[in-house]
Amino acid sequence: MRKIIFDKNEYESYKSFYDDLCKKLNKDRFLDWKNDYDGLCYRGDFLYEFLCYCAPENNTYIFKNFDIANLKPEKKFEDFQWSIVFKIFESFVKEYPNNQLEFI
Repeated sequence: MRKIIFDKNEYESYKSFYDDLCKKLNKDRFLDWKNDYDGLCYRGDFLYEFLCYCAPENNTYIFKNFDIANLKPEKKFEDFQWSIVFKIFESFVKEYPNNQLEFI
């Protein structure tokens, strides 16, 4: 099982997370995503669809230094976007249990 670590301290915003995810999962190896949809257009629906392409890989997605308990999506747009990302990953690992999700 491959471990993919996303460290909050490395991101300026949720958009830099999307860019990093595309690099770490090598988005361009899939014909449907190749050279298109930079940063998955920073959209949750694209994120879920892209993760489905990676589902057979048995990845462990590790989110490091994220304080999800203190997100205030009703107050900050950035927190709102992060909450979408986490909900998508939670739904994804439920749908594809060969993948894992960890928070450290």
